[in-house]
Amino acid sequence: MISNPELILYACIARSDTILAQHQSDKEPNMEALAAQCLAQAPPNHTLYSHTVNNRTYTFLIDPPFVFFLISHHTLLKSQTLPFLHRIRSSFRQTLPSSLQPHHHFTPLSFQPQFYSIFDHALTNHSQDRALRSEPPLNPPPQGLKKKKRPNDAPATLDVSDDVSLSPLKHQPHDRHTKAKHVWKKHVWVLLLLDLFVCAVLFLIWLWVCSGFKCMTY
Repeated sequence: MISNPELILYACIARSDTILAQHQSDKEPNMEALAAQCLAQAPPNHTLYSHTVNNRTYTFLIDPPFVFFLISHHTLLKSQTLPFLHRIRSSFRQTLPSSLQPHHHFTPLSFQPQFYSIFDHALTNHSQDRALRSEPPLNPPPQGLKKKKRPNDAPATLDVSDDVSLSPLKHQPHDRHTKAKHVWKKHVWVLLLLDLFVCAVLFLIWLWVCSGFKCMTY
């Protein structure tokens, strides 16, 4: 059970970066843009990860192809937010039609009408918390095949900020390229300076041997 629902600033269910349903706090009514960028850049190979910055905690529960995302005040403990997301996943599972095809095309906010009851139920109901951890995935593998364990199947970190910048995730390859380019330029300058130094020494030796420019008079 969530001790103070006002500490939940935003919650949603998404498939990839398509938000199927969402809850927005009256105190933070413009969180959808931030959530969309977080979902678009969510790193793969994790079932659960979270990060706290600027008094906000960003928590993801990933059950491919769906993502259950929460932005909460940092004082709301993980012992409350994680079961909350699991309860949303469980209720969403029960809401999905049994005839739904794996590659069904979901439109934005297509589950919004059902989400109001799902959200309220997750806020108040805590009787299912012990069973939620052992639930099978939304899309189990075919019989006879074992689901491969995803690496890093544990809480990880996601860097976000109030200006909806996710630069630590988005710009790492670019930073490495820039650094390599800088080192290459530095090496080129060193080689050029060495060449100039050698040429200057050889020129001085030539002047000394020829006593100036006398060699050129012959």
